[in-house]
Amino acid sequence: MSEPLADGVGVARAHHFESVAQQREAATLGIWAWLITELLLFAALFLVALITRIQHPEATVAAAKHLKFWIGAINTVVLICSSLTMSMAIEFSRMGWQRAMVRAMLATAALGGLFLVLKGYEYYADWAEHMMPFLSDRPFALAETPAARLFVNLYYVATLLHALHLFTGITLLLGMTWMAARAGFLARHQNWIEVYGLYWHFIDLVWILAFPILYVVNR
Repeated sequence: MSEPLADGVGVARAHHFESVAQQREAATLGIWAWLITELLLFAALFLVALITRIQHPEATVAAAKHLKFWIGAINTVVLICSSLTMSMAIEFSRMGWQRAMVRAMLATAALGGLFLVLKGYEYYADWAEHMMPFLSDRPFALAETPAARLFVNLYYVATLLHALHLFTGITLLLGMTWMAARAGFLARHQNWIEVYGLYWHFIDLVWILAFPILYVVNR
């Protein structure tokens, strides 16, 4: 732990661990190992997008101009704010401020939901502009440029995968918030908040990488 915990805040040791410290280290190592594999997945998608930009600059720029830059920028701010509220929840959990922690967790989930709403609107605008090449009943607006089709498909794979991670994160966060509101939670499961916080920051990091690669560089 980087900071001491308040009285009454801690972790109930599971029987298969020798100590609470070992239990914390195992949980942290496990989440980091999984997050690194997920980051490699997104890195591969972003790398292909950048290579497409280098090899087919005109087609990629034509496709990227259809992306809603203002939505991407707002969503970047939204997720950065959500990382702030998640960090606040972690700090409140260390201090034993259960009510403040729960409120910060709810604020984090609300910001995540706002991101998904804005992203859904952006997808609707893409549909209206015939920018979904995988729909057979709506001709793709840039059908004459295969490289543009590739870039747009990469955009959807990357952003939908990110949205799936975010939706999963919101669902887990709401479930954890429900449990965290109960008396005695921080005395037994404070490390859950810290471990989950790493996952939420990972979601934020992926979007911070996606926004410049998909929206900014290609404009």
